[in-house]
Amino acid sequence: MSNPKREAMLLKIQQWHDNDKHQKILTELDKIPREFWDYEVTCLYARALNNLEQYENALNILMNVKNQGRNDAFWHFRIGYSLYYLEREEEAAVHIQKAIDLGDDCYDTNKLLEACLREAEQKKNAEKEFSPLLYSNEEMDVIDRHIGKYFGAYKNVFHEIVSPDIHVDIVIIEPTVKRNYYVLVTMGMGAWKMEIPPELKKYRIDRAELLVCLPPDWKLDSLDDEKWYWPLRWLKILARLPAKESTWLGWGHTIPNGGPFAENTRLSATMLISPGAFSKKSYVCKLPGGDEVNFYQMLPLYDEEIEFKLQNSAEALLDLIDNKNLEYVKPGRDSFIKD
Repeated sequence: MSNPKREAMLLKIQQWHDNDKHQKILTELDKIPREFWDYEVTCLYARALNNLEQYENALNILMNVKNQGRNDAFWHFRIGYSLYYLEREEEAAVHIQKAIDLGDDCYDTNKLLEACLREAEQKKNAEKEFSPLLYSNEEMDVIDRHIGKYFGAYKNVFHEIVSPDIHVDIVIIEPTVKRNYYVLVTMGMGAWKMEIPPELKKYRIDRAELLVCLPPDWKLDSLDDEKWYWPLRWLKILARLPAKESTWLGWGHTIPNGGPFAENTRLSATMLISPGAFSKKSYVCKLPGGDEVNFYQMLPLYDEEIEFKLQNSAEALLDLIDNKNLEYVKPGRDSFIKD
């Protein structure tokens, strides 16, 4: 590219930048094959990406010229800008400070550094204050043995990466000859003591874990699709509900979804029942300190079944259901309410 042609292009880019026409900058620069980009063109392209809130792309582009940018204040500013809006404030502060050290001591740069340092400190303080509620090691051992003994041995666990309040893992018990279906059990909900009505406290039902049983062909390797993921989603939703809403869950409670769980089913709510396909000893796990953790099974229901339950009772609804339909989730099953 000749110098006059290059200068005209750079002038045009600056005019577009001043007029917030950042997409036009990308369109113009995309006409130039990448192998002919120089350092300045690369940085202008990244600046336009930042202004279009494409921070990850901008960061990747800038990192391609990090050797040239090492001593350039504007390169460090743009790196810091991308990192700040990617919520990586501590890393951003390092680059913004470097930009200032290299001469970019303007008001906006200093204000961005203040924001980075302030928000990074807030995150650190929040992390110190926050500690998800967990079972003690001794309690966890007891829960683990209870699940293995009464629901089945397991090798796989969906470990929760981020826990906003309680830490909820989901144990995956594979289908067996005896029980040809998956059993998914929460492990962590019971670390939270639910707010039970005073008249019920003597029954020791303030701790709970949940389970759901799924057909043997359920695609647990396709959880990016809601039609396979919703049972796990609802295990987590219900596990957190008592802590989030200062309430409690127990046998017979029904919780609506507000519509079908997924596109391939009319099931739209869940009721908690005892895990009837398992030994009665599975229903309650006694912890070392004397507390008890109650295990409830999720039974997904249709709207008319919930309506029947609300007008009658959970017992009346269960009287209409044969044991085979209580074993595991059947997304396309017939309704239990015939009339």
